Amino acid sequence: MGAPAILAEDVYREELARIGAEDGRVVCVEALPRGARHPFETAHPDRFFQLGSVESAMVSMVEGLVTAGFRVFVCGLGTDIGVARLPRLTLAYLRAGASVVVPDTHVDPAELLRTPRVRIAAPCGVREIRAVVRGAARSVRPHHIRIGTGVSADVASDWAGAGDGAGGIPSVVWEAVEGPGHGEDAGVCLISVGEDGTRLALAARERSTGPAHAHLVYLDDSHLAAAAGELARRHDRFVVLGGHPGPDGVRTRLGRLMLGCDVREVPLSGELTADADRVLSTVAGLRK
Repeated sequence: MGAPAILAEDVYREELARIGAEDGRVVCVEALPRGARHPFETAHPDRFFQLGSVESAMVSMVEGLVTAGFRVFVCGLGTDIGVARLPRLTLAYLRAGASVVVPDTHVDPAELLRTPRVRIAAPCGVREIRAVVRGAARSVRPHHIRIGTGVSADVASDWAGAGDGAGGIPSVVWEAVEGPGHGEDAGVCLISVGEDGTRLALAARERSTGPAHAHLVYLDDSHLAAAAGELARRHDRFVVLGGHPGPDGVRTRLGRLMLGCDVREVPLSGELTADADRVLSTVAGLRK
């Protein structure tokens, strides 16, 4: 039997417990599944709070902790919270100044972008999750951190992952490739966002190393603008994988920032092989 799958939720929780040992300002608020025990609760019980059923009181408590100088992380939203209530509660915690870690997001991207000072991150892989959480703990800005249910492989790159600034992660993480150039598709670049989008990009690149692969972790306006400048300097045709469809999704926002570039999108269906076929077909169309 193979090793059990690593869960993104476990990576976040273990890393936060480590950070809590280094920084007494870090506080954890969680809604846990029945029977689960958080490593932060075990190590720092005085700074761990179970999410209560009285939401307004919990938001007020979080706001008070933030005002007192604590770095508050809220996680587990969606475990016992209805889908209809999740967006409102997520935004309330962010506006209170807490960082929110969610396994998925039902929040309208436009609402997140309108929330003052919020950094938006969608890390993929153990190294990125740890770096983003560390960056959030060091920052005075609230973070909306979207993690997947599992953990995809880390994108192979020369990013050092020092954990400084915005998690030490550059605006664009370029997948490392062997040899000069990127083959006949040198002008085409896949842009992956989040765990599912990144898994699809890596699967497509296994079948064709022609297109380049740029991976985005931070998706707020300032980071996306910096990413757009770097992307447009190196390529002029793009296929976005992940990052929400619609007027405030990554593809649309990049299209507005990279005038003159052809920015397309392949929606994710959840069928990896079929999705990879559509990615490669889109890349082939961009070569013509």
